[in-house]
Amino acid sequence: MKKKYIVLLILVALFAGFYYFTPTIESIVKKIVNKYGSEITGTEVSLDGFKLALTNGEGRISKITVANPKEYSTPYVFSLEEIGVKVNIKSLTTDTVIIDSIEINKPVITYEMLSLTRNNISEIQKNVQKNTAKTVKKEEKVEKAPENKSGADTGKKVIIKDLIVKDGEIQAVALKGKGLNVKLPTIHMKNIGEQKKGASVAETISKVLNQILSTASQTIVKSNISDLKGVAEENLDKVVGGVKERVKSIGIFGK
Repeated sequence: MKKKYIVLLILVALFAGFYYFTPTIESIVKKIVNKYGSEITGTEVSLDGFKLALTNGEGRISKITVANPKEYSTPYVFSLEEIGVKVNIKSLTTDTVIIDSIEINKPVITYEMLSLTRNNISEIQKNVQKNTAKTVKKEEKVEKAPENKSGADTGKKVIIKDLIVKDGEIQAVALKGKGLNVKLPTIHMKNIGEQKKGASVAETISKVLNQILSTASQTIVKSNISDLKGVAEENLDKVVGGVKERVKSIGIFGK
């Protein structure tokens, strides 16, 4: 066979691999995030799309939302339109996928109070703490299953070299819609999963999400949350056991 035809066949094979392999990666990522994210948070986690260029490893994740628990009026505790990623292409064929960088821009965190003792962020964090270990075990079982030796579902470990969350906003609301907005501080995480030579997908999702929600919660505590005290006081009428009167008796709302 002439050399030029060999080169042509190689190019065709590369193009075919690029065309078919890329959608496979995208569908796997979407499936994994939706599945394990929802199991960890106890609410619906949705990822609309993922595009990855195998030529340079640059990708875009479009629209991720984490739903609130059922009792809350706002639909999401966390939402964003787009994430930029840079993947080490060579690592895709190994057991540990190395993500060089993730940049999360302009996430919106909704902090909703049902009362002084209940809010959506703390409830989601409790779910994450409770569900992560169970989800990791389930992930390990899937990885070890004979039918999953191809790694078609998960089984991959993940290392994230650099992750940054910037220009985020926290929308603090109470039951009747009154609230305030505060800026989410920049979050910078490095070498996630590197100490273990790769963390599971469930562990990685849990660690990143918990860091974002913890930062949001701490920011709310430090902010001028007293602007919501009147609304929170109204909401205390819904709390069983006369909590409102006991809170007033210790002077939190003044005389």
